[in-house]
Amino acid sequence: MDDCLKILDSEVPLDEYFEAENVSDEVRGKIDSVDALIIPMKHSENEFYFAKDSIDFVKFCRQNDIEHTYDVLAEGDIKVLSLHSFDIWLPIIQVTIEFLPSIIKAIHSYIKSRLKGREKEEANVDVTMVVKRKNEKKTLHYHGDAKTFKETFEKIDLNKM
Repeated sequence: MDDCLKILDSEVPLDEYFEAENVSDEVRGKIDSVDALIIPMKHSENEFYFAKDSIDFVKFCRQNDIEHTYDVLAEGDIKVLSLHSFDIWLPIIQVTIEFLPSIIKAIHSYIKSRLKGREKEEANVDVTMVVKRKNEKKTLHYHGDAKTFKETFEKIDLNKM
């Protein structure tokens, strides 16, 4: 398997986030009601942030895929961790195994749109996907070359994860 892709038998724990941010039951309900849910990453104790490209990615998906639902797991305004580079810092995205091919395609399209006009520049992508299948969750973390994102996922059989 490619060094830039890690597949783990784990998930992102949300209990701390719910408590720290006083997340309502209504917002918690998004976990099982949308196709792709953007969740924050823990930065330090009781500090949670969304990746810098989170909102732009959600807007991009909503504009380019009206058949599916995309939402952010947040109560009110969100805190964004800004990193100053051309790298693409995508959010943690929770999806079902059935929706995984669609979100990979959406990420690839987003990467292409971000690289438009800057194709010769080097850029990395960082994204984590929490994939639900029945009662099991796996975490896929990709950190690598933006130009090889799609090819990396084409090399693995996502149904055998």
